[in-house]
Amino acid sequence: MLRATWLTVQNEARLLRKDPIVLFMLLLAPVVIITVAGYSLGNLYGNGSNTVHVPIIDRDRGQVAAAIIDALGRERAVAVERVADTTDAQTLVRTRDRTPLAIEIPPGTSNAIAEGRPASLILYVDPVRRLEVNQLELRLADFCRSLSAAAQATAQQRLADSAADLRAQLKRLATALTKERLQIQQELAQQQAAIVASINAQVGNGIRQVAREIETTVRMHEQQAWGELQRQLSARQEILLKVQRYLVELQASQNGFEIWLETLKERAGRHASDIPPPPAFPVPPSEAALAELARPITPPSFASLPPRSSLLPSLALKVPALSPGSEGELASELGSLRDASVPALPGTLGLIERPAVEGGSVAISAFDQYVPGFGVTFLLIGMLLGISLTLFDEREWGTLKRLQVSGVPLAGVLLGKLSARFVVGTVQMTILFVVGWALFGISLGRHPFALGFPIVSMSFAAAAFGLVIAAVARAHDSVMPLGTVSSMAMSAIGGCWWPLDFEPGWMRAIAWSLPTTWTMQVFNDLMIRNQPASSVLWPCAVTMSIGCLFLAIGLCAFLKLNK
Repeated sequence: MLRATWLTVQNEARLLRKDPIVLFMLLLAPVVIITVAGYSLGNLYGNGSNTVHVPIIDRDRGQVAAAIIDALGRERAVAVERVADTTDAQTLVRTRDRTPLAIEIPPGTSNAIAEGRPASLILYVDPVRRLEVNQLELRLADFCRSLSAAAQATAQQRLADSAADLRAQLKRLATALTKERLQIQQELAQQQAAIVASINAQVGNGIRQVAREIETTVRMHEQQAWGELQRQLSARQEILLKVQRYLVELQASQNGFEIWLETLKERAGRHASDIPPPPAFPVPPSEAALAELARPITPPSFASLPPRSSLLPSLALKVPALSPGSEGELASELGSLRDASVPALPGTLGLIERPAVEGGSVAISAFDQYVPGFGVTFLLIGMLLGISLTLFDEREWGTLKRLQVSGVPLAGVLLGKLSARFVVGTVQMTILFVVGWALFGISLGRHPFALGFPIVSMSFAAAAFGLVIAAVARAHDSVMPLGTVSSMAMSAIGGCWWPLDFEPGWMRAIAWSLPTTWTMQVFNDLMIRNQPASSVLWPCAVTMSIGCLFLAIGLCAFLKLNK
């Protein structure tokens, strides 16, 4: 039992020594995959050495912009590049490697933050490099938080200082108000005494002036009353004179009448007709004169009184002015409080994403990256199984020798097999894209039919690569390790599994010699960046050229091996 086991071990060792490619691939395959994945994903986990270029359009030219540029410049893996125009920055994002985004700092950002208003940085991103964009956005978000925290700390310190100054001013103002109140009370007492004295003096002067005016007025009215009384008495005096004359004449008439009576008595006896007429009595005063004489004397009425203003003179009160010293000090204190500015709390600094390609989108689906990427990977493995293993089996079984003996050219057989597998690969990729669009909603871009160019060119290059593996492998067991490792390495380095910018510089230099790199570039341009159909011409031409190179190497090596 032990001997059989030992002999079996020796036989397997001899088989491995006869086919060193298998032994080499068994040891190298894990190392290759680990190396490719480790270097490619090193930046994603923060331990990579690749430098990311970040164009910056500084339209603010303030403290915030300077702080952001300085913070990015201190990053070991970030190279800051100042750009004057937005179009130039977007062009760099679209065309240059390791440039996943560009930053535009809008004008007035520093002032907005200082005044407490929100502000945002504008990011022109390439959605194909979404993972790198997210990584840089995390750093930018940290910068924004740091700036906001520093601004808030500064603002809090300013608020504390302002509060202390305000408390000190309020304390000084309270002291000044107390002093001012005492001084005003003293001055008001003095003013009250001065006003009372002034009122008393003016009232006394007013009373004396009113007394003089009343005395003058009374004298004037006495004179007017005496003149009126003299006028009325003079009229009555004339009437009295007339009455006196009447009485005198009446006395005279009475005497004459008595004489007449005596004469009449003497003559009446016998000669009545000889009696002379009696004497005429004097005319008595008129009724109006008698009524005027009988009317009582009316006292004179005052036609007007002295003017009110002269009786009540206006009082002119002179209020003493307050002392200017304390009033100026208080006004100064109040003015300093009114003009004091309260520091504003700083605003927040955010991020706004915009596509670096006109008409593109800033967000993509994971299937937009993985459907074409893994489709290319399985296309290479399918060509490996369909071409490399089949040709190796037919060579070991003698099928190719029999075809050659029958007169069939080996080159024609190889081209026929490659053509058939090329058609199968094209159909396989087309179906995969249709399924991805139907099930996962992947974007086919603005020109879905243009996706046929990279599918055709990659299928051709994959078929030619399968011929190369069939020519290089020395044993049946070495086809799968060699082909699988080569296919997976080509897919990984070529950007089928992750963005190409994750890889270090030397690996990206290798990637541009692989058809997977150019094919993924076309898929990303058409599906994610929404580029025009003309953008496929150059990458597809390069892919076809690499495929032709693979075809030439495979044909030469395989024909030479099977002579």
